[in-house]
Formats: sequence, structure tokens, C-alpha cells
Amino acid sequence: MRGLPPLRLFLDRSTNGDDFVKGVKRLCPDTVSIGERYGVRAAENVGDETWLAETAAEGRICVGADKKILSSSRPTEIAAVLKHRARYLVYANNNLRTVDQLRIFNGLLPDICELTGTPGPWAYTMSQHGLILTTREETGAAAHPSR
Repeated sequence: MRGLPPLRLFLDRSTNGDDFVKGVKRLCPDTVSIGERYGVRAAENVGDETWLAETAAEGRICVGADKKILSSSRPTEIAAVLKHRARYLVYANNNLRTVDQLRIFNGLLPDICELTGTPGPWAYTMSQHGLILTTREETGAAAHPSR
């Protein structure tokens, strides 16, 4: 069995709720939320470019609930994911209750841990059915480097 890097997470604005942060920290102690990093109010004004750059440089995997950050309607965010080689996990449905988000996250934790050794940029959608690699087409041909 190969040795994998430790799981280090960063929770973006869409997963910054107290209950979710506490629940994820129970599962992965090396987790930082955007609110903790910048302050809850200040975090609302921190550009995605900034936190994506810092998160990627620290080797953290981003966790979010808003798939729009990876859509073609948000080219600046996609460009930041690519530029900084970010790694992103996002819920398939951003209308889930916190308890359901945590249940899905906990169920996917072994697969998420396996991703710690996979360099970015990449994005996976998390659902009760598993992790699904987000395709280039889904992100406006920008979520993954040319292979």
C-alpha cells in the first residue's frame, strides 16, 4: 500500500456553516474554513482567486456546495482553479441539509482520502452515489488540463 499525504481540507463560503465545519473537523481535524481563515464577515469579500491560490499552495482540497463555481458562467473561478492547480470537491446538490452533507461526506471519506495523492487541477462532484469526476465539457472545457 502506498503512503498517501494527509487529508487537508478547506471549506469555502458555501460550506462555512458552523454545524458543517464542526462535523467535517470531527472527520478530518486538519480542516480550515474560509470564515476561520479570513473572519466570517471579511470572507464574503475575499476573491476566489485569493483563497484558491492559498489553499492550493497549502496542499488542501477545497470543499464546496455550490457547483456554479465550476460552471462556464464563472470563468474567473475556473481560471483560478486551473492556474493554481486546485483540487475541488463539490456537492451535486447545494440544497442538502447539513446532516445529509455530512452523511455523504462521511460515506465518501475513504475515496476522498485516496485523492490526496492526486495532483490538481481536478474537481469531483460528491453525491450519495459516489465521487464523479467533473468533465471538461461540464466546466466549459476548463476544469482539467489537457492530457
